[in-house]
Amino acid sequence: MRICVVSYHASPLEPVGAGKSGGMSIVLKNLYRRMAGFAEVDIFVRGKGQPVSLEQGINVVYIDQHDTTSFAEEVMSQHALRQYDLLHTHYWSSGVVGRLVNKVSRIPWLHTLHTVEVLKTIKQDRVRIDVEEEIVRSCDLVVSPTRQEAKALSDLYPGISAISVPHGVDTDMFRPSLDGHSNILYVGRIDPIKGLDVLVDALRMLERDVKLIVIGGPSKGERNFDSIKTYGSDLQIEFMGPVKHEDLARYYSKTSMVVVPSYYESFGLVGLEAMASARPVVGFSHTGLSETVSEDAGILVKMSARNLAGAIDTLAGNHELRQELGKSGRNKVLAYDWSNIARVYQTIYEKVIEK
Repeated sequence: MRICVVSYHASPLEPVGAGKSGGMSIVLKNLYRRMAGFAEVDIFVRGKGQPVSLEQGINVVYIDQHDTTSFAEEVMSQHALRQYDLLHTHYWSSGVVGRLVNKVSRIPWLHTLHTVEVLKTIKQDRVRIDVEEEIVRSCDLVVSPTRQEAKALSDLYPGISAISVPHGVDTDMFRPSLDGHSNILYVGRIDPIKGLDVLVDALRMLERDVKLIVIGGPSKGERNFDSIKTYGSDLQIEFMGPVKHEDLARYYSKTSMVVVPSYYESFGLVGLEAMASARPVVGFSHTGLSETVSEDAGILVKMSARNLAGAIDTLAGNHELRQELGKSGRNKVLAYDWSNIARVYQTIYEKVIEK
């Protein structure tokens, strides 16, 4: 089968951890690489250059167009040549492209939102909310990374088809190691929605001596990045900046726990990476972490700096509990290996194409 993937927002080839490139780029690169052998996949992204092969038959194709209509026209030109069996768009801006392509081509269309604007717990974009509604009502199938998000979308937009398929993790790249460390780790873009300010507040409430390692670069401009560094300047916080994804494993291996303090997290790939590394996860129970980490691989609490501080303090003072949760998380996360997730998508794609 031939799959047309549209990623107008970010490329799987971009370095992650700053700007627009984050978890979605990791998902695209890892998921479609595992589809080599049972599918041909063209991933259309913005930019100039020759196609880049991720694996045999899995290509990143650049389109030098910076408005959705022109971008869609280029995709349709490629469809005329390649005759794709399926269209899969990622993120709302790609969905705009997908809607234009689908109107003309009528090939089966799947969409993954990655983040849902109407479900965010901080400032929302009304225009984006309306556009996302048009997308989910127009496509053949919405694929969400969690059951709670799929249900929320079905409740919001009755009549749509929505299913849940979790993201995955490279369980060979991220592996267990001995935990004898006191540092805690944050991995993610420095974006207000990621809740690093809440983590800083939580650290101020701790009576024990801890050091926070922050991996990630600015997402909403240097001003926000500088602001959070200033806000935490009185604490033991080391800002490492963006780190290559393939180099992250050694940071997980040198930490006692991983904290994901996001106000909103549709899934939380960092949680899976921590679990694969046998490190307990601390985060908030209303986020997508509730379906991956749950109570098996960390401590999830109701959102507040005080609750977050309590969870960090509990783990920091209990090496045996950290070991127990780390081991449980590693065992649990093996089901999320990208090879398993790719086979789930193979089945879904085949069923949609057959309809």
